Amino acid sequence: MQPRISIIIPAYNAEEYLAKTLESVFNQTYSNIEVIVINDGSTDKTQRVLLEIQKDEPRLKTFSQSNQGISAARNTGINHAVGEFITFIDSDDIWDISFLTKMMDRQQQTKGNVIYCGNADLSNEGIRPRISDFREHTNLEGYLTQKALLHIGCLLINRQFLNEHQLRFNINLKTGEDIVFICSLFCLSEAFSVPQYLYYYTHRENSMMRRPWQKQDYLNDLAAWQELEYIIKNTYQNQDREEVITLIEAKIVYYKLRLLWILLLAGRNQDLQCLIDDKFLIYSPNILSHIPRKYAGIRRIIIESRSKCLWALVKVIHRKKVNLI
Repeated sequence: MQPRISIIIPAYNAEEYLAKTLESVFNQTYSNIEVIVINDGSTDKTQRVLLEIQKDEPRLKTFSQSNQGISAARNTGINHAVGEFITFIDSDDIWDISFLTKMMDRQQQTKGNVIYCGNADLSNEGIRPRISDFREHTNLEGYLTQKALLHIGCLLINRQFLNEHQLRFNINLKTGEDIVFICSLFCLSEAFSVPQYLYYYTHRENSMMRRPWQKQDYLNDLAAWQELEYIIKNTYQNQDREEVITLIEAKIVYYKLRLLWILLLAGRNQDLQCLIDDKFLIYSPNILSHIPRKYAGIRRIIIESRSKCLWALVKVIHRKKVNLI
């Protein structure tokens, strides 16, 4: 008998896209599934859409809660799941019809706790695969260097493995919760790949990644990477441990430099000065060789000069518009 797969879908004001997503799920060539939709405090017709579909689809289970965010919604889904395996899909994305079959076939071949595939961006311009080398032995290093670009919906995970390690999404993170969750998996288990692009990620104009960021958004993103640094240092024991730690430390320094540079170009000198005075930018010299040259070199020197005259000159001659609200 086929192992059961629990499919977890967080939904917040998803009435416009949810039916298409669920159609993609229920039309899978793999049939032994339960579909768990968490209505996370929607104020539109999301619940009505779910009730209509549920009339004809007994595999659909719905749970409603006050709006607590996507991490809490996914955790609720995990806690209600009874399948041997868990996977996720966002309420406006779709799967290839063979997604579950191919993922489960690979799991049965490898007996792996984590299986992943590639994903593609879906927009009005068509489908564009996000390049992945589909590695199977250095998953964490590949993910941190963006050689294996993953969406959370590209994963098939052993539920017992999740529970044994008490892995859940961090509800305190405002951004980057997926990155922390995926890397936590890779810290504890090798992942095996299905070298095909089977998950289609839909870009929306009103998504957080497309709107101008505030200073706090950058700090929230940085907090996720710092949480990940803590996890890696305390759980990751593979042979490439030192290389991975260097990678994560370099990413944190890079994101700090990026924020400081954006503040400079936005004319936010007071914010920039306060962060520097608070020892926001601390690093080991050897880290600089792992950071993009333009940030490790001239931009870092300009920032650390603390020269307001130089900062003002850079802002005048730099033509790129900075969206910071």
